Amino acid sequence: MNNTKRIAILSLLTALTVILAKLLAINLQFIRIGVEFISIAFGSILFGPAWGALSAVMADILGGFLFPTGPYSPLITIVAMANGLIYGFFLYNKEITAKRTIITVLTKALVSDFLFMSIALYTLYKIPIDELLVARSVKTAAVIIIETLIIYFVLRPVRNILYKKGWITPDNQPSDITKKD
Repeated sequence: MNNTKRIAILSLLTALTVILAKLLAINLQFIRIGVEFISIAFGSILFGPAWGALSAVMADILGGFLFPTGPYSPLITIVAMANGLIYGFFLYNKEITAKRTIITVLTKALVSDFLFMSIALYTLYKIPIDELLVARSVKTAAVIIIETLIIYFVLRPVRNILYKKGWITPDNQPSDITKKD
Protein backbone atom coordinates (compact mmCIF):
# COMPACT_ATOMS: atom_id res chain seq x y z
CA MET A 1 0.00 0.00 0.00
CA ASN A 2 1.30 3.43 -0.85
CA ASN A 3 2.05 5.93 1.90
CA THR A 4 -0.54 8.45 0.74
CA LYS A 5 -3.37 5.98 1.23
CA ARG A 6 -1.90 4.78 4.56
CA ILE A 7 -1.57 8.36 5.85
CA ALA A 8 -5.10 9.25 4.72
CA ILE A 9 -6.62 6.24 6.49
CA LEU A 10 -4.54 6.81 9.63
CA SER A 11 -5.54 10.48 9.65
CA LEU A 12 -9.20 9.47 9.63
CA LEU A 13 -8.59 6.94 12.40
CA THR A 14 -6.67 9.58 14.40
CA ALA A 15 -9.58 12.02 14.07
CA LEU A 16 -11.99 9.25 15.07
CA THR A 17 -9.84 8.53 18.13
CA VAL A 18 -10.04 12.18 19.20
CA ILE A 19 -13.82 12.17 18.79
CA LEU A 20 -14.26 8.90 20.67
CA ALA A 21 -11.88 9.91 23.47
CA LYS A 22 -12.90 13.51 24.00
CA LEU A 23 -16.49 13.87 22.90
CA LEU A 24 -18.04 10.45 23.48
CA ALA A 25 -16.29 9.36 26.69
CA ILE A 26 -17.70 9.40 30.20
CA ASN A 27 -15.43 10.94 32.83
CA LEU A 28 -15.87 9.72 36.40
CA GLN A 29 -13.79 10.62 39.45
CA PHE A 30 -10.85 8.24 38.94
CA ILE A 31 -11.63 6.65 35.59
CA ARG A 32 -12.73 7.55 32.11
CA ILE A 33 -14.91 5.22 30.11
CA GLY A 34 -14.40 5.44 26.37
CA VAL A 35 -14.19 3.38 23.21
CA GLU A 36 -11.27 5.10 21.49
CA PHE A 37 -9.45 1.79 21.64
CA ILE A 38 -11.46 0.78 18.57
CA SER A 39 -9.73 3.21 16.22
CA ILE A 40 -6.32 2.75 17.87
CA ALA A 41 -6.56 -1.03 17.64
CA PHE A 42 -7.83 -0.90 14.05
CA GLY A 43 -4.99 1.34 12.89
CA SER A 44 -2.48 -0.95 14.57
CA ILE A 45 -4.11 -4.06 13.12
CA LEU A 46 -4.07 -2.63 9.59
CA PHE A 47 -0.70 -0.87 9.55
CA GLY A 48 1.44 -2.23 12.38
CA PRO A 49 2.73 -1.14 15.77
CA ALA A 50 4.74 1.91 14.66
CA TRP A 51 1.91 3.45 12.64
CA GLY A 52 -0.66 2.54 15.30
CA ALA A 53 1.47 4.10 18.02
CA LEU A 54 2.01 7.24 15.92
CA SER A 55 -1.73 7.57 15.36
CA ALA A 56 -2.46 7.09 19.07
CA VAL A 57 0.17 9.67 20.07
CA MET A 58 -1.12 12.21 17.54
CA ALA A 59 -4.69 11.66 18.74
CA ASP A 60 -3.65 12.15 22.36
CA ILE A 61 -1.76 15.35 21.62
CA LEU A 62 -4.46 16.76 19.33
CA GLY A 63 -7.24 15.82 21.74
CA GLY A 64 -5.37 17.34 24.64
CA PHE A 65 -4.95 20.66 22.87
CA LEU A 66 -8.38 20.80 21.20
CA PHE A 67 -10.39 19.57 24.20
CA PRO A 68 -8.29 20.04 27.33
CA THR A 69 -9.61 18.32 30.47
CA GLY A 70 -6.54 18.91 32.60
CA PRO A 71 -2.84 19.53 32.23
CA TYR A 72 -1.07 17.92 29.29
CA SER A 73 1.02 15.00 30.43
CA PRO A 74 3.60 13.11 28.39
CA LEU A 75 2.90 10.17 30.72
CA ILE A 76 -0.62 9.85 29.29
CA THR A 77 0.86 10.11 25.78
CA ILE A 78 3.18 7.22 26.64
CA VAL A 79 0.13 5.17 27.64
CA ALA A 80 -1.47 5.94 24.26
CA MET A 81 1.74 4.97 22.46
CA ALA A 82 1.92 1.71 24.42
CA ASN A 83 -1.64 0.90 23.36
CA GLY A 84 -0.81 1.25 19.66
CA LEU A 85 2.40 -0.73 20.06
CA ILE A 86 0.75 -3.60 21.91
CA TYR A 87 -2.17 -3.94 19.50
CA GLY A 88 0.15 -3.82 16.50
CA PHE A 89 2.74 -6.18 17.95
CA PHE A 90 0.17 -8.89 18.69
CA LEU A 91 -2.34 -8.45 15.84
CA TYR A 92 -0.62 -6.90 12.81
CA ASN A 93 -0.29 -9.31 9.87
CA LYS A 94 -1.44 -12.20 12.01
CA GLU A 95 -4.49 -14.37 12.11
CA ILE A 96 -6.75 -12.86 14.76
CA THR A 97 -7.83 -15.84 16.81
CA ALA A 98 -9.80 -15.76 20.03
CA LYS A 99 -6.69 -16.81 21.98
CA ARG A 100 -4.49 -14.13 20.36
CA THR A 101 -7.18 -11.50 20.97
CA ILE A 102 -7.45 -12.42 24.65
CA ILE A 103 -3.66 -12.38 25.10
CA THR A 104 -3.45 -8.99 23.35
CA VAL A 105 -6.19 -7.41 25.42
CA LEU A 106 -4.88 -8.87 28.68
CA THR A 107 -1.40 -7.53 27.95
CA LYS A 108 -2.70 -4.11 26.97
CA ALA A 109 -5.11 -3.90 29.90
CA LEU A 110 -2.60 -4.95 32.54
CA VAL A 111 0.48 -3.14 31.22
CA SER A 112 -1.00 -0.01 29.70
CA ASP A 113 -4.39 0.57 31.33
CA PHE A 114 -3.64 -0.67 34.82
CA LEU A 115 0.09 -0.19 35.39
CA PHE A 116 1.13 2.76 33.19
CA MET A 117 -2.12 4.71 33.56
CA SER A 118 -2.20 4.21 37.33
CA ILE A 119 1.36 5.54 37.59
CA ALA A 120 0.47 8.49 35.34
CA LEU A 121 -2.67 9.38 37.31
CA TYR A 122 -0.91 9.05 40.65
CA THR A 123 1.95 11.23 39.41
CA LEU A 124 -0.36 13.87 37.96
CA TYR A 125 -3.12 14.09 40.54
CA LYS A 126 -1.69 12.46 43.68
CA ILE A 127 -4.81 10.32 44.06
CA PRO A 128 -4.44 7.97 47.04
CA ILE A 129 -2.96 4.81 45.56
CA ASP A 130 -5.39 2.41 47.25
CA GLU A 131 -8.44 4.26 45.91
CA LEU A 132 -6.85 4.56 42.49
CA LEU A 133 -5.97 0.87 42.24
CA VAL A 134 -9.43 -0.29 43.32
CA ALA A 135 -11.15 1.92 40.73
CA ARG A 136 -8.63 0.98 38.01
CA SER A 137 -9.01 -2.74 38.81
CA VAL A 138 -12.75 -2.64 38.23
CA LYS A 139 -12.29 -0.68 35.01
CA THR A 140 -9.55 -3.03 33.79
CA ALA A 141 -11.75 -6.08 34.33
CA ALA A 142 -14.55 -4.50 32.29
CA VAL A 143 -12.11 -3.36 29.59
CA ILE A 144 -10.78 -6.88 29.10
CA ILE A 145 -14.22 -8.26 28.34
CA ILE A 146 -15.44 -5.40 26.15
CA GLU A 147 -12.26 -4.99 24.10
CA THR A 148 -11.90 -8.72 23.50
CA LEU A 149 -15.45 -8.97 22.16
CA ILE A 150 -15.18 -5.89 19.94
CA ILE A 151 -11.77 -6.76 18.48
CA TYR A 152 -12.69 -10.36 17.77
CA PHE A 153 -16.29 -9.95 16.61
CA VAL A 154 -16.11 -6.53 14.92
CA LEU A 155 -12.58 -5.45 13.96
CA ARG A 156 -11.42 -8.90 12.78
CA PRO A 157 -14.28 -9.36 10.29
CA VAL A 158 -14.01 -5.74 9.09
CA ARG A 159 -10.27 -6.13 8.53
CA ASN A 160 -10.85 -9.38 6.64
CA ILE A 161 -13.49 -7.74 4.42
CA LEU A 162 -11.12 -4.87 3.61
CA TYR A 163 -8.45 -7.42 2.64
CA LYS A 164 -10.81 -9.51 0.51
CA LYS A 165 -12.16 -6.46 -1.31
CA GLY A 166 -8.60 -5.28 -1.95
CA TRP A 167 -9.11 -1.93 -0.24
CA ILE A 168 -6.25 -2.67 2.16
CA THR A 169 -3.44 -5.03 1.24
CA PRO A 170 -1.68 -7.08 3.91
CA ASP A 171 2.07 -7.45 3.89
CA ASN A 172 1.76 -11.24 3.67
CA GLN A 173 -0.68 -13.60 1.95
CA PRO A 174 -4.35 -12.96 2.85
CA SER A 175 -4.92 -16.68 3.35
CA ASP A 176 -2.41 -16.61 6.22
CA ILE A 177 -4.33 -14.05 8.25
CA THR A 178 -7.99 -14.47 7.29
CA LYS A 179 -8.39 -18.22 7.83
CA LYS A 180 -10.97 -18.02 10.62
CA ASP A 181 -13.92 -16.16 9.09
